[in-house]
Amino acid sequence: MNLARRLYSRFGALVITCALLSLVGTAPDASAGLFRRHQQQDKSSAPDCDPQVPAIASGYGADGPYKADMQSVGNPGFERKPVLVFLPQGASGKRPVIFFSHGYGPGDWDTYGALIDHMVSLGYVVVFSSYPMVMSTEEGRYDSLWKGFQAAADRYADHMDLSRVGFVGHSFGGGATPAMAYKGIVQQGWGKQGAFLMELAPWYSFQISDVQLQQFPAGVLQATQVYDKDSVNDHRMAIDIYSHTRVTAQYFFMVHSGEVNGCAFTADHSTPGTNVSLRQKQYAVFRPFDALADAAFNVSAAARAALAAMGAPATGYQPLTLENAPAPDEPESYYKYPWSDDRNPRRN
Repeated sequence: MNLARRLYSRFGALVITCALLSLVGTAPDASAGLFRRHQQQDKSSAPDCDPQVPAIASGYGADGPYKADMQSVGNPGFERKPVLVFLPQGASGKRPVIFFSHGYGPGDWDTYGALIDHMVSLGYVVVFSSYPMVMSTEEGRYDSLWKGFQAAADRYADHMDLSRVGFVGHSFGGGATPAMAYKGIVQQGWGKQGAFLMELAPWYSFQISDVQLQQFPAGVLQATQVYDKDSVNDHRMAIDIYSHTRVTAQYFFMVHSGEVNGCAFTADHSTPGTNVSLRQKQYAVFRPFDALADAAFNVSAAARAALAAMGAPATGYQPLTLENAPAPDEPESYYKYPWSDDRNPRRN
C-alpha cells in the first residue's frame, strides 16, 4: 500500500466526511456524535514521543514478513462502498481470516492502516466491511456490515481458511463484534479450528442477547480492551460483553496513559485508529492481538501464558493491565455515551 494511495484515501475521506457531517447537522444520531468526539481526540499523543520507546522487533507486537494486496468486492448491503479484502502477498494456501468492524465514520480503511498492515503482515486475510453513516438505523448498519463480510467470504473463498477466524472491532464496530461473531461462528459454523473476538472500546451492542452470548462453542477466545482516557464510550459496555460471553478464555485489558522521558502517551478512544502513536499501538493493541490469534489458531499454550503476563509489571514501557474482575473506574456522567442511555439495548 503505497504513499500515493494513502494520501488519496485520506483526502477522499476528508471530503466525504465534511459532506456527511453537513448532512448530519444536529440530528440526534448518537453515532454521529461519537464520530465527532472521536475526531476531537486524534492529537492525543505526540508523534515525537515514539522514539522514547524501543520498537518491538520480534515476538508478539512485531510485524511479520507479508505485504498487503488490497482487493475489493461489492457489498449488497451498502452499494456505495465496496468491501476491501487485504491478502498477504506470497502467503501460500488458505489463510486465517480477520473480519474487522470499524468505528463510526466514513469507512476509510486508512484510519486503521497501521493495524490492518500489521494483521496482514502476519499472514492473515483481513476483511474491512462498512456501513452507511446517514439515512440508516443500527439494524441497517449491522446488516450492511454482515452482508459485506459474507460477500467477501463468498468471493475470496479460495484464499480464506474459514475454519480459523477472528472478529475484531473498534467503537461502533466493537459493539457490533459480538453480533458479527455470532453470525459467523454460531450460525455459519466458521472457526471450527480456532476463533476469537476482540472488542476495542465498544459502543452499544445490538442484535445480541445474553442467550446468544452463551452459545459460542467451546474453544472460542475473547479479549476486550478499554482506554483510561476514553471519555466517549462508557467502560460498562465492554464489561457487560466480557461478563456475559461464554468462551474458553477471556482477557480484559485496560490501556493506561503515561509519560516516558517527559513525553505523554495518552490512551484515549482513538488509540487503535487515528491516535498518532505507532509505538502505543504496538505495545497496547498489536501485542494482545498477536497472542490471541496465536492462541486461537495454533492452540498455543505459550500464547495464553503470554496473554496472562501482559498485564504484569515490566521493565520499560508497559501500558497494559489485565483485569480479572473489571469494574467501572468512572461515573457514567464522565462519558459521552453512558451505559444507562435509552439507546443502549442491553441496559436492562
